[in-house]
Amino acid sequence: MTVSPNKPKFPGRAGALFLSLALSVGLSAAALGQGVTTQPLRPPAPGPIAPQNIAPQPLQPPAPAPEAVVPPKPLLPVQSLEPPTRPTSLAPTTAPKSEEGDAAKSRPGLLPVKFDVEALDATDRDSIGTLGDDEGGFGLEMWAGTRRSLVETLLPSVPAQSSSRIMRGLLRRLLLSVAKAPLANVPGEAASTYKASSDQAAPQKPPQNIPPSPQKGLIHLRIERLAAMGDIGAVDALLKVAPDRENDQILLRNEADILFYGNDYARVCPLVASQIRQVATVYWRKAFIFCQALAGEHERASLGVTLLEEQGEEDPVFYNLIDALAGLEKPKIESMGNPRPLHFAMARAAKAKLPGDVISSNHPAVLKTVARTPGLHPELRIDAAERAEAMGALETRILRDLYTSVTFSQEVLENPLTTAESERSPLSRALLYRKALVESIPTAKAGIVSQALTLARDGGRFQSTARVYADVLREFKPSRDLVWFAADVVRALLATGDLETAAAWLDVVRTSAVFDEKSAMLRDELFPLARLAGAVSDDDWAPAVLGAWQNSQRRAENGTVVNEDQVLARSALLYNLLEALGDEVPDRQWEGLLSGPPQRTTVVPRPVFWRNLRNAAVQQRVGETVLLALTALGQAGPTEADPTLLRTVIESLRGVGLGDEARALAIEAAVAAGI
Repeated sequence: MTVSPNKPKFPGRAGALFLSLALSVGLSAAALGQGVTTQPLRPPAPGPIAPQNIAPQPLQPPAPAPEAVVPPKPLLPVQSLEPPTRPTSLAPTTAPKSEEGDAAKSRPGLLPVKFDVEALDATDRDSIGTLGDDEGGFGLEMWAGTRRSLVETLLPSVPAQSSSRIMRGLLRRLLLSVAKAPLANVPGEAASTYKASSDQAAPQKPPQNIPPSPQKGLIHLRIERLAAMGDIGAVDALLKVAPDRENDQILLRNEADILFYGNDYARVCPLVASQIRQVATVYWRKAFIFCQALAGEHERASLGVTLLEEQGEEDPVFYNLIDALAGLEKPKIESMGNPRPLHFAMARAAKAKLPGDVISSNHPAVLKTVARTPGLHPELRIDAAERAEAMGALETRILRDLYTSVTFSQEVLENPLTTAESERSPLSRALLYRKALVESIPTAKAGIVSQALTLARDGGRFQSTARVYADVLREFKPSRDLVWFAADVVRALLATGDLETAAAWLDVVRTSAVFDEKSAMLRDELFPLARLAGAVSDDDWAPAVLGAWQNSQRRAENGTVVNEDQVLARSALLYNLLEALGDEVPDRQWEGLLSGPPQRTTVVPRPVFWRNLRNAAVQQRVGETVLLALTALGQAGPTEADPTLLRTVIESLRGVGLGDEARALAIEAAVAAGI
């Protein structure tokens, strides 16, 4: 261990014990003397250790050496971060049942949730939520008839980072709904068999004063899933209504994490200070050291850093940023492949440049944070923003703003299509969008948008790109002059749910098809997709159009060879989706698929999921149906699901009254497949 020549040195374990005591009880400056001086946390080279006078000294500002770096001013008002004698309760005041409405209104950032409080056990934290029936919740009885053990088994593994926004919306509603918690398997069964994971314990010395790990209830599993989704606002909202959270280590750690992501030092540091006296885990100690550095208490932070190093704690990012906050050296992060919320908060406070591997974790909250961090390379921010937007963790407008913030040379702007085709990078996609915004000639603008959508379909980004260009697409006036552009426009508009504008383009295509062969081909190509989206009425629909659609799929363009296996795969998907939504596909259309290979390799869930999903839908168990459907689809979502599985999921969702969501999943899968 490197020891500063200016630090008090304590021999052996007695020194470690003293440091531990100083950190745990948060010795104030008055307890150590009249003041503290700021010293480098870890000097670059050890020197001889001179005897130290540790008697109290008058408060004097340290005189920097000629070439020394002067420590920066505190980022927070300089005050002792000594833990209070009584930990401050951060939980909202619990109001009597008769005052629940007023209490909800008084909570900042929350809308009042109306539900029958008499129907819920006031002490059952697993039943609370932020979405009532009027806010999109699945209802007070959504778990009626569902075994608690099933929910506890599936909830930790339900996909939280799918690129399907429909799946994300369903999961969010499931986790936030106000609902009576499911019953145990048998009378007397324990509420939960899940134990909280242990904190990061020091390898050489066990943590002290750690309360017993609480059992994980559904409230913990719900918050962990919301955190895995990167839905920081939802986590914060659910925590605010969770009773007795000031005594729950799992909830408190989640609360601290979301505050670190949001750089909310004013809230997180009092929370950390209230915990450090009771909980001596590495997590809270690092957080406390950071808050000490923010307040300018670098000497006290130094004690904590020394103890962490002595115990073998390895965290180069943390140590580097603490040094930077103390003014010892400029922040330099070589790698940050698995960043933690604390790291982000420290990097922001130290104004450190994040490395390129920061987005390798694919965590939505990480991607969102990188996208919204100024000063990073534009390509890194756009890459993170595209992935976060696709997951639903980032607003589309922010991605648009990042696209338009990039500066391009005039030469590049004059050849956007060539650049986008050859590079296919985040910057090339920004270039296309920028050019589409400034182009004034409708046909030229349509060509740019068409190119962007084509490249997006090839790269698996069609849904996201359609949302980005939604406003641009609405600027076009449907006309015969742009009928060649109709296929791209209709698909993109249907993907974003704009049926009204898509229907206007379809009318132009159908009118032109009377006397124009190419328009007739477009009509045949688009009609089944429009039917899936609900843009074609029963009067205008006939199963016979499926034959014309399949012929359009086999029509070669520009001398390309038609992939018959792809035609059969698209046909199988379309027929399953149509029947799942209530349309009948003639037997002769199905029989036409027999010419393909009798078997295909695909990934499907285990048989128990099929069986339980159907049973849950038949018995109207809404929460269980949604949970099983999301788990069966998996992380890949509807765009890569087996057609038969997708059909079962859609039929099950429709069976419990979620028809709009079922249709949206069908459109998502169809558009991604090129239907």
